[in-house]
Amino acid sequence: MKSWIEVPTDSDFSLANVPFGVCSFPSSSTLSSTTLAPCTPRCCTAIGNHAIDLHLLAEAGLLDNLLMTTESDESRCSEIITNFHPRIVFSQPTLNEFMSCEKHVWVAVRNRLLSLFLDSSSSSSNNDIIQIAIHADNRLQQNSALQSQCMHPLSTTLYHLPASIGDYTDFYSSREHATNVGIMFRGRDNALQPNWLHLPVGYHGRSSSVYPSLASSATTAENDCERNLVGGEKMSTVRRHVDNSKLILSILPRGVSMVRAN
Repeated sequence: MKSWIEVPTDSDFSLANVPFGVCSFPSSSTLSSTTLAPCTPRCCTAIGNHAIDLHLLAEAGLLDNLLMTTESDESRCSEIITNFHPRIVFSQPTLNEFMSCEKHVWVAVRNRLLSLFLDSSSSSSNNDIIQIAIHADNRLQQNSALQSQCMHPLSTTLYHLPASIGDYTDFYSSREHATNVGIMFRGRDNALQPNWLHLPVGYHGRSSSVYPSLASSATTAENDCERNLVGGEKMSTVRRHVDNSKLILSILPRGVSMVRAN
């Protein structure tokens, strides 16, 4: 598959990976007919080095009449999804409403985006990435005015927390992680509790501590750090005295959203 939008060979956002997020474009000077100001967070996707405003694609009608495809041993049939309203869903400041949709809606949106990004001289057939044939929809490719409004360089895009997180449970993902945490609380000789080897160990997390990795979050990091004690001494704040901290545990978390569809 080939996109009419330039996609660098080392890009994370090729046609094989259509992500969803929430962005705003405070540096944009392009005017559009939408009621959302450029600095207002809205649902987006990405292709190559560009963020794509899904709200504007929906307003332009490019996400209307999505198809749900069902297959049986004898035939394949498609029908229009009638209970999905993209203009409303993608104007939201979070992905919660989109995540609450059924899986066939997610698939249909992804397939439509692939068709809009696909070069008209290219097409996809059954393979490991896409389960049905995708044919190019050149409405965006031939609309330069809409392109200028809905396509923004990732380098000037502002990222926001993509979901409103009501609550979450944190699980130790590896023996090494659990051991390192145990050393901080109980010392090296009693670092790993025996029950960790026999059942999942999770604990309640504070949702206010979740923020975009590219956001300016020094205040949150400071608050988290000030509540930790090492050897009975309060740790210094990250911003001013990070080099003097006794112990810092660095982790790379992976989140899974539990919604109605899964």
